[in-house]
Amino acid sequence: MRIRLIDYDEQALVVTVDRDGVTMVAAPRMCDSAAAEVLRRIADQLDAGHPPYPCTPAAAPEHDHVEPLGQGGALDADRRVWTDGTGHAWDLSGRWTAAETPGEWEWSGLLDGRGTPVMAVVGSPEVHESLDVLRVLYGPIAPSAGGRS
Repeated sequence: MRIRLIDYDEQALVVTVDRDGVTMVAAPRMCDSAAAEVLRRIADQLDAGHPPYPCTPAAAPEHDHVEPLGQGGALDADRRVWTDGTGHAWDLSGRWTAAETPGEWEWSGLLDGRGTPVMAVVGSPEVHESLDVLRVLYGPIAPSAGGRS
């Protein structure tokens, strides 16, 4: 058994989940309402990054970042969620990281000619790629750990 110490003076929010699913949430340096909002954003990022198949190891195919997004995606602008042609929902409200690039990417607010979201490098909006090109050339991609503040 390894015991890890967490210095609560250094952390604003600490969440632990043991192997049995027992959770502990401590927010020593933020109000409970703010902590709840952070956790909701994290939940949204996890939902958006979930592949379009069940969470059973036997049923989960190997995810391939060059797998096509399918034709006919749809944007829910109010929720900032784009659903690709395969039915996978992408959370465009947060930031994303790509394995082969150093920075974070965020939705530019634009769609390309095929209706795919155009992603831009945070701090460098002149550097942009459509979501499908970003995945194929620089992927795999994943929601950023910190998300959008």
